This record gives sequence, structure tokens and C-alpha cells, in this order.
Amino acid sequence: MSLDGFYTAALIGCGRIGFSLGHDEKREQPASHTMALLDNPRIKIVAGCDKKPENLAAWHEEVPYAQIYENSASLYQHHHPDIVVVAVNEAYHLEEAVAAIEAEPKLLILEKPVALNLEEAFKIKEIAESKKVPVLINHERRFSEDYITAKNYMPGIGPIINIRATLSSSMAVYDQNEESSGAYSLIHDGTHLSDIVLYFLEDLNSPSTTIETLTSLTVPSGEQVSSPNDSLIKKDEKQKKIIVNTLLKRPVLTGVVRDENGVVRQVCAHYITHGCPDVELLFVGRSKYFGFEIEINGTDGRICIGNGYCKLYKAEESNLYSDLFSLRCDKSAKIPAKTRYFSNMVQNAIDFLDEKENLKSTLQTGINALAILEEIRKLLKG
Repeated sequence: MSLDGFYTAALIGCGRIGFSLGHDEKREQPASHTMALLDNPRIKIVAGCDKKPENLAAWHEEVPYAQIYENSASLYQHHHPDIVVVAVNEAYHLEEAVAAIEAEPKLLILEKPVALNLEEAFKIKEIAESKKVPVLINHERRFSEDYITAKNYMPGIGPIINIRATLSSSMAVYDQNEESSGAYSLIHDGTHLSDIVLYFLEDLNSPSTTIETLTSLTVPSGEQVSSPNDSLIKKDEKQKKIIVNTLLKRPVLTGVVRDENGVVRQVCAHYITHGCPDVELLFVGRSKYFGFEIEINGTDGRICIGNGYCKLYKAEESNLYSDLFSLRCDKSAKIPAKTRYFSNMVQNAIDFLDEKENLKSTLQTGINALAILEEIRKLLKG
């Protein structure tokens, strides 16, 4: 525990998620790392840095007592913060995460996804372990009160029939030309989708991790790809070693839609697990709206949760049909008015440093989510 009751913090990246989303009037606040840190009385922000002068100037107006720097190297020369928050674009996660770890803070908060790919993610993990710096990944829904409520409701809906998770936006699902930037939804927001599905599956299966395995990564011309039993692998295909998640692996991909440039605009990944025989991750990159939703169907109820809503249903005697049951909204379930997703993340960091609880979103859970997406990406890439 901090001797004076406070923890110092430095922010690397003062852009959208680092700062400016905290001024979005439509979002539940706090909605940025800066505002969440300022909202917690146990944290003192001492410094921030950003390569863009306009971002840094705007941030400094909000936190005038903090020191500002154009790069993280200069910041670490003058400060040794307890907490470092890295909130830069995916392309710079490896560079800035490693620099932060080398500065040896008590905790690194790393914005999702962990990295552009597993190779970079494991480099971060190796250095973090060697320096003994714990890493919290900001997969915010793990901290969100509505998702916590939904997970706690799961035992009441009976054995799970299926889970369907959908991410919809206008952003390309996968663009091979953007692999160095991460500017496609499979990685950028898809990491939230794969992570929250793992979150819901955790109590139904053995804890997931990553392993190295042999698999085929060739996509036949008809866009149908390897199945859980490899029945679709051609005889002349050479198997390759890849890292996969132990829970959601070897997907069947269907509904692959590519535009005239070969950019993937839609794909659905299907999985079978011990705790749920039918898991689907649907990524859509041709919608005019942004949508994020999870539907969990059980034998005795249903959970529907997404951006701005959480609906819980249970089977009751039907008012439509004699001698049958229907799903009805469970009015006894208490849905939280606020999700507190960012506030709860920062509080988890404080409680961890106070040695009161474990991190709820770790570097390994972040790598687990990334492994699922990387396997899909490699199948799409062929």
C-alpha cells in the first residue's frame, strides 16, 4: 500500500481514449483514462506525453499541474510513477509498453488490444515477467456493472444452448494492407468481443490460456475453412505451428464477404466448447451503425446485453399458449443504472496495489483474446 495513501500516475497518449472521450457528452463518464484517474481520489497524475502538440496542449489545460513531454523517454527521465497508462494506437503498443515496463512502475495499465499480434504480445509478456511488472489490460467490459450482472445471472438460465456475439460497424473487418497499423475491426474492437465471450465462458469451462499447435491455414477457394476435426483440410496442405486459445480454437468460418479490393467485410467464426456446444463470433464491417451485442440462450432463460442495454429473461408460464412456457423479462432482476466501466477498472488497479484483490483483466487474458482473433486472421489471410 502507498505510504501516503496516494499513487502517482503518468499517461502515455493523450488522444481519444487517453483523454478526449472524457468530454463526449453522450457517453457515460468517465470515458477516458484521464477522467477516470482524476475521478479517483487515491491517484495523483504527475505527467503526460503525446507526440501531437495539439493533444498535449488540450490535455494540459485539463491537468495544468502535471508535467508534459513530447515523448515517453523524457518523461521517464524525470518521473518514476507508480502507475503508467499506455493509451496509444495499436501500432505503438509494443514500443511504449516495453518502455513503460523498463521504467519499472508498480503497475502498467495497457489499452486494448495487447498488441498488433501475438509475437509482439509475447515480447511484452516476457519483459513484464523479467521486470516483475504487473500489467492490467483495459478490456473494459470485465469491469462493467451490467456485464457483471449478466454473468451472475447465467446460473439461473440453465445449461447454455448457445452464445452469439456480434460486432457491427463500417470499419473493415480485416484488411491485409493495414496489418502494421491495426486499423481494422477484427483487432481494434474485436478484442472486446473475443474477451467478453471468454469472460462469460470462464465458469463453464476450464480456465483458458494459449498453446502451440499444428493446424492448416489454407483457405479453400469457396471461403470455407478448417473445422474442429480438420475434415476440410486438403491432403496436400502443409500444417503450420500456431498459437491458439485453449477454449476457442479451430473455428469454422462462414459468411465471408469481401469487397472489390479483397477486404473482408463480414465473417462468422463458429466454435464448440465443453460448457457451450455452439459459440459464434460475428464480425460485420459494412453496417451504417456501431453495434456490440451478446446473446446467451439457456434452457431456462436468455441474456441479451449490448451497448446501452441489458435484458434478462426467464421461462415462465405462458400468457400466449396453454400448457407451455414462454420467455418473459425478469422484473426482479436489478439492472445497474450506471456501468462504471472505467471507474471500476481504475479502482481494481488501486485495490490490486493495496493488495486487496487480483487484477480482473490481466496480460494473459488479453493474450487469450488476441489468440482467437489471430487464428481467424490467419485463416482469412490463407
